[in-house]
Amino acid sequence: MALAVECSELLEVYQWASEAESESEGAPAASEEIADIFIYLVLLSERLGIDLLSTAHEKVTKNETRFPAIST
Repeated sequence: MALAVECSELLEVYQWASEAESESEGAPAASEEIADIFIYLVLLSERLGIDLLSTAHEKVTKNETRFPAIST
């Protein structure tokens, strides 16, 4: 549940911000929330015995196959 809360806090950074505000003011606050999310993901993956980086690489490869880039 803590992971969901941290994700919500990241969304809150941008909830009422304009595009310009998001780019100029959002980064410092967003970086804090992203770090919190990362920490909880690492802890969860360790508890479940998941190699997070390996799994992420596998998922990127799978997504590239499922959703190939459209060449123009």
